[in-house]
Amino acid sequence: MTTSELLSELIDQATETMWGPELSAVLEKALGLAQEQGDESGEYRVRLLLGNNAQMTGDTDTLLTNFAWCLAKHDDDPARFPNEPDAGSDLMWQFKWMVGVLGGDPQFSTEQIQAVLADMEEHYKRANLGLSGVAMARFESAFHNGHQKEAARAFAVLAATERDEYSHCDACVRSVAMDYHFRTGAVEEGLKEFAELMDGGFSCGEEPEHAISHAIVQLLRAEDHQNLRALHMRSYRDARDNADNIAIIANHLFFCAITGNEARGLAMAERHLAWLAHDPLAHRSHLNFLTALGLLLQKVIAAGHGEVPVRGSDTALLNAFFGQRESVLSAEELAPLCWAAADALAAEFDVRNGNDWHARFVANRRAMIAEAHDFPISAEQFNTTAPPQPEQPQNSEEWRGRALDLGSVGQFDAALAAYAQGVASTDDPRELAVLHNAAITIHAHVPGEEHVAAMRNAVALRAAALREAGDEVLAGLTERASELLAAPDGEDTNPAKLALIYSELDTASPHPEAQYILSSALGGILMAAGELEGARATLDGMENTIAVWEAGPWYSSAQALRRARTRHAGLMLQLCTQEQDADGASEWLEKNLELDTSVVGRAALLAMRSRVHFQTREPAKALVDADAATDLLLSLGARSAALQTIQLSAAILMEMGRTGELRALLRFGIQQAQMAEAPVLVSLSYALAQDLVEHGDTEEAIELIDETLRNTVVEIGDHDRGELYDLLGSALRNSGELGGAVSAWTMGLQHFSASDEQSRMAELHVAIGSTYQDAGHFEAAMEEAQAGLDVLLSADEAQEIDPRSVVAARMQLAGAMSLAGDDGAPDAIATAGALAEQIASEHQSAEIYMIRATHLFRSGDVDGAVAQALQGSSAFEKLDGAQQQTAWALLQAAHMLDNATRYDDAVALYRQVIDSLAQDLQGQEVIRHQLADCLESAGRTAEAATVRAEAQAEAEAGRHQQ
Repeated sequence: MTTSELLSELIDQATETMWGPELSAVLEKALGLAQEQGDESGEYRVRLLLGNNAQMTGDTDTLLTNFAWCLAKHDDDPARFPNEPDAGSDLMWQFKWMVGVLGGDPQFSTEQIQAVLADMEEHYKRANLGLSGVAMARFESAFHNGHQKEAARAFAVLAATERDEYSHCDACVRSVAMDYHFRTGAVEEGLKEFAELMDGGFSCGEEPEHAISHAIVQLLRAEDHQNLRALHMRSYRDARDNADNIAIIANHLFFCAITGNEARGLAMAERHLAWLAHDPLAHRSHLNFLTALGLLLQKVIAAGHGEVPVRGSDTALLNAFFGQRESVLSAEELAPLCWAAADALAAEFDVRNGNDWHARFVANRRAMIAEAHDFPISAEQFNTTAPPQPEQPQNSEEWRGRALDLGSVGQFDAALAAYAQGVASTDDPRELAVLHNAAITIHAHVPGEEHVAAMRNAVALRAAALREAGDEVLAGLTERASELLAAPDGEDTNPAKLALIYSELDTASPHPEAQYILSSALGGILMAAGELEGARATLDGMENTIAVWEAGPWYSSAQALRRARTRHAGLMLQLCTQEQDADGASEWLEKNLELDTSVVGRAALLAMRSRVHFQTREPAKALVDADAATDLLLSLGARSAALQTIQLSAAILMEMGRTGELRALLRFGIQQAQMAEAPVLVSLSYALAQDLVEHGDTEEAIELIDETLRNTVVEIGDHDRGELYDLLGSALRNSGELGGAVSAWTMGLQHFSASDEQSRMAELHVAIGSTYQDAGHFEAAMEEAQAGLDVLLSADEAQEIDPRSVVAARMQLAGAMSLAGDDGAPDAIATAGALAEQIASEHQSAEIYMIRATHLFRSGDVDGAVAQALQGSSAFEKLDGAQQQTAWALLQAAHMLDNATRYDDAVALYRQVIDSLAQDLQGQEVIRHQLADCLESAGRTAEAATVRAEAQAEAEAGRHQQ
């Protein structure tokens, strides 16, 4: 039967789709169509592809099912069901996976494994295939199941077997041998194979990340720390997307456990804990993960964090390993469950294999609790889902304050619960009236008819309490005014509020507390309307009223008067701020800090004073206040509010250059933002990643950005995604991953296009072009530069395009054209230069001199090139902060003359460069050696020796100074 056109199209689509859910969907559709059409040949092709996808994604059941079906069909009719019906679909290659699959689950017996090995060899011989694949399968089966004598013999056979088309790839061969040598104590041999793998650039589906995850522990123990951190991060980054890589993740958990990076390891474990349930037949990988996690959790406990919750440990998916659980487990609770599950699995493996190989593996892992290496990777901190608890209120006034604090940070349910606690704590009508007033305020800020009704009930309760206390005046004012005055100020409510206030003031009795309430509301409304003179007169009257209240016969508790003075001081601070009266604002700020006892109020005041200190260049004082504000807010559980003060502290630390503290704070802020599900998570992550990139910690930056982009806590808009991908591209480029950088910037382009940001699109085109240029792909570099220029030139008038962006794109295009040998390069350089002069972009004009110099030198015009480079140096010299570029331009001229064998002219310029680097001894040393080389080329050997001696003396002096 001929395969239908539609089925063929689906198979073609499948061969061009990456492993994963998308490919599964295509193949399931194709399988259904093949079965519906009765097309067994087509079904055979689809099932082989299903097997490939299952192997790469860790779906062992699907792999076994489809392999068995395909093998039966092939055995019945090899001509109709050939070994390799499509490129990349090979039944005999899939045979290589079967032994490992069966060996990885103790429910398959040793006899079954041996039968599959025999069947594999028979099929390979029948098909006249080489037997290296069979030799590898026999070795791996013996090795992984603990039959070490048999493994040693099989390894020797494997080494002697000629490689063929069914041999493991260059990466896998070295990885398997490396792992074997590590496990059998031949560490040096294993490290040699690892070096071959890495130095050769070998890779495949799970390499080199799999090999790296094994090798980093041995490198650590050998105290070979060079690139160790980068290797760990690279391997984890490459493995983290595929649940079939659970064993690789386990190796990284183990690495974190023995290097003192418990918090990092726990965060990784939480991300991948559910992978235990992904492939129910991959028990050898499960055993590795369980023992690594058990060890990690023991290290967490030993570090004093046994109470930390392990997020994801409550999922029912893990019942097969940990039994029924009702809630998230702590590290202390989960650790013994991990070891118990590992012991059970090891026992099953060992019963099947007739040895104690797996039990000894578990015992060795347990013993690693004593192994410790001081090798910090990053500064993650332990997550805690529970905020620090504030002290329990002791009286009704403290409950009132707690209720208002919680309400002001949006925790309305907790606020009303605090109000209820306060009511239950007192029978005093005055105290109850104050509590009911707090309830009025809280309900007024919560939407919903039920809260309107609750607020009106609180008004009635307050009025009743005041009447019980004998205060009819305040009771009446409460009934007439409280609901309206409690509503948020705004254009809709202020006219009615003003009418009410003026009416009450005209008719009110001389009751000072009533006068205070009305004056307080009036002062706030007048300031909001910009009527500052009227506001000041009102607040002056308010101050007098408080004095009368205190001196007169009216009820005036110390708490009530303090609240009134606090409110007056707050309004005065606001007024001085609006009047731009810095001295007055400073005075009232300090007064507020003396009076205000509320958590949120004091936090806001401390944050304000922190900003004042920051502006007056007192960063140490600013940091103390910002941190104190954060502590206050977190004591209330107000994470979202605390994130604002965390950002303030971060800005201060950045200004102070305290990088370590800045990073720790940003990581803490990211934790808090994740728990609060706050959008500020993105900006905090960006700030940390940017700092990491700027200081050369690119691997950690890449991991952080990747984690941020994948987060499921907050939505990230197109602009922010574009910025993150831009930063990711820079990090990848700095780490030498040029292809990854181009991919990241390409993603950034898509998001900036979606947010209609032409300038940013152009910048990314230029960055991509620069990367292509560095890689020697000059035509591609020209295309990207031209694309960036086209974006800028086609922008509509509504877009504010910085003309310097156009110059930058033209510069990039000109440079790429020059490198590509394009005849239009001189005109492109001239166009860029003319535009830079037109917009008076002096720095870009200087850079264009250097582009032209390089082009002329490349074209053979040495004199013209040197003249342009000298003009560029002069142009840089006129700019502030461009001393390094001034020297660099001179140096380029010297190199041009040197390369053109005009040594005497070059010597003079080298000496000028040295003179211009008077404050850079290291730079002078480098240039002196270049000068010496030039002098030797000119035959001036004695002078060369003198210059080298000077360079050596400067180097020695510099080392002594250090």
